[in-house]
Formats: sequence, structure tokens, C-alpha cells
Amino acid sequence: MKRAAIITVTVAGLAVAGLMALAASPVISAVAKSSHVQPTAPSAPQRTPAPTSTPSADPDRVIWLGDGISVKVSELPKGCTTYSKIEIFDVNAHSYGRLIGDPEDRGSAPGATGTVNRDAAGEIVSYTAASGDNTWTVGDRLCTNPLMVGRYNHIGSDRGDHALQPGETVVIRPDMNVEWVPGS
Repeated sequence: MKRAAIITVTVAGLAVAGLMALAASPVISAVAKSSHVQPTAPSAPQRTPAPTSTPSADPDRVIWLGDGISVKVSELPKGCTTYSKIEIFDVNAHSYGRLIGDPEDRGSAPGATGTVNRDAAGEIVSYTAASGDNTWTVGDRLCTNPLMVGRYNHIGSDRGDHALQPGETVVIRPDMNVEWVPGS
């Protein structure tokens, strides 16, 4: 068989297979509905669910932060109904940060008595420390991941390294237009 004929037969075969798959989808859906069985493959791409605001008693339930990232309700700081995390990513050998999820200020607590700073839209963007504050309790106060707050702001995670100096401001919501440079 000549090369052109092989290509023609292959393309025709793929087209027929594609048409059969398209025709089979409604049939599978109808059969599944009539027998109360869900089809094994979705017929349309699924959207990422919006963050869930109220955790249930089920510790295995997850809250979707977005971009395929979720957290189990059992892993949230006590009292948090949402969670956020700074993600550091690379583009063309440059690093940037962004916040996934939404922080929630639950109010002053021992180790987190500083000031929560907001932008014009009212979104939390940074935190200015008071005496005795540290990234762990600030993370709990703001329902955000304290390890990533520390990493993004070049604060160590070893014992004693996570203390903040009074007046020190740490970024909670990175500006994705500003390059992040790893600490030394």
C-alpha cells in the first residue's frame, strides 16, 4: 500500500472512531440514568469548584483552594472556615508568588497581635508584627499556611527562626508582577 493510502485509511478510521465515541456518549448517559449508574468518564471537562465556606463535621471533607489544590477540613487551624497558601512558581528561570485561597482574619491572639493590612478592595495583603509575634500564630490567625508565609518572606522554619520583629511586615498576598528571589 502506498503511503498516501495508509494515511487516508488511518485518518478515516480515526474519524469514524471519533464519531462513534460522540454517538455513544448520549447512549451511555441514557443507560446510566435509567439504571441509576453514573458513567465512568465525564462527557465534559469539570470546572474547579469554588472554595467552600463552611466546614462540616466530616474530617475527610476537603476545601478546594483552586488550581487543583485542596486541604482536608481536619488539617485547618481550629476555627478556620477557609484556608490559603502562598505558591511559588517559576516562569522562564524567574520565580514569582501568588496566593491560592482566601485568608480570613480571625482576630488578635497571643503570638499574633499585630496589624492586618488590606488593599483598597479589602483583601488581606500583608501583616505587620507586634512584639512576640511569629509566623506560626500569624498563619493560624489568618487561616493561611505559616510555612509558606515564612518561606516567601525569607523567615526560617527552625525553632526560634519563625519569630517576627516588632514592625516587621510580611507579605500574605504576593504581587504576581514582582519577582521573588530565594533567600541565601
